[in-house]
Parts: sequence; C-alpha cells; structure tokens
Amino acid sequence: MKKLAEKYIKDLNIPEMKLREIEDTPDYYCFTYFHSTKIYVGQGLIFINKSDEKFFIYGSGNSDPKTDFLEKIKREKLARKTFPEFDIRKFYNIKIHRILRKMSLIEKLLSLDFVYTIPEIVGSDIFRIPKPYNQKLFEKRLSQLPCEFNNICAEKIWNIFSLNKEKKVVEFTISEYIDVKKENRIERATKTDLETVW
Repeated sequence: MKKLAEKYIKDLNIPEMKLREIEDTPDYYCFTYFHSTKIYVGQGLIFINKSDEKFFIYGSGNSDPKTDFLEKIKREKLARKTFPEFDIRKFYNIKIHRILRKMSLIEKLLSLDFVYTIPEIVGSDIFRIPKPYNQKLFEKRLSQLPCEFNNICAEKIWNIFSLNKEKKVVEFTISEYIDVKKENRIERATKTDLETVW
C-alpha cells in the first residue's frame, strides 16, 4: 500500500512532496502528504481500502474522516450483497420497478433532496439549473413504472436500500451514471441537449 501512496504523491507532480504515514491496519492504509518548505492548505487524510485498493480522499475540513471512511466501507459491503457492483464513491441511475409502500418511498425521496434539470434558454445560451422535486411531482412520475432517476450519489442509493432493510418499500435496480457532455449553445444543440434530465 505504501507504494500506491507514493505513486499518488508522485502523480501530484509537485517537487519535494513527502509521504506521512498515519495508520497501517489489516483493512486499510492511511496517509497524508506535506512539503518540506511550502505550506499547502486543503489536503487531509487519504485512505486506501486494502480489499480493492480504492482511494478515499478527504479535505482538511472534514473533522472525522476515519469515522466517515469506515462507515462508507461498511455501507458498501452491505449494499454489495444486493448490488455487487456498488461503489460508495460513484453516482448511479436508479430504476423503480415496483412500489410496495408509496408514501414511505415518497417521504424518503423528499428527505434525500432529489433534483431534476430543465434546460433554460437565455439568448443563445442553455443553462441547466437543478430544481427540487416536490411530493406532487414524485407522485406523478411514480404513477408510471418503470420510473428512472439519474445522477444519484451512492449515499442516497444507500438510504433507499437501508429503508428497504427496515421494511420492504420498493423494488429497484441501479446502473452506473455516465456523464454525457451537454451542449451549452442553442445553435449547436440537439434534441437530447434540450431534454429534461430526471
């Protein structure tokens, strides 16, 4: 793991940056870095999960990165029993196939601050400003299944998954979100560029 940490620091391409080992356990390796003469602000702890060599990078503003990291690893492990590809660091599309408790699901979705994006044209420019869902819009969208929500962070997927663990509320699948660049000028826009992103 130390070699991976050293490569990470080398790839920063900042001369004289040094490794500072914080912790080396059977499950993870934790490190940070520093410069011998200059002060760099913002970097915090970096964890490498030994089971898959994934990096979890924290800024200095996080007051308890170790607890956050361990909780994410725990959640990821539980979610992978249902979704083997689940990566707590990624974004997903979630497809709702069947609803067993509609109001419980809507209450959860409202608490997770889901958003959608409608392209807004101002002159020749296309702006995409996220808009929050409300109960009425959730009810409308969920009335026709399957229903898909895009670009949802893994933490929100976990929240829906954990709700299902308490009581079966919804049947859903996930697929990794692939970010497709959208055109920001109306003269070059296609039909896809002008669609609402749910």
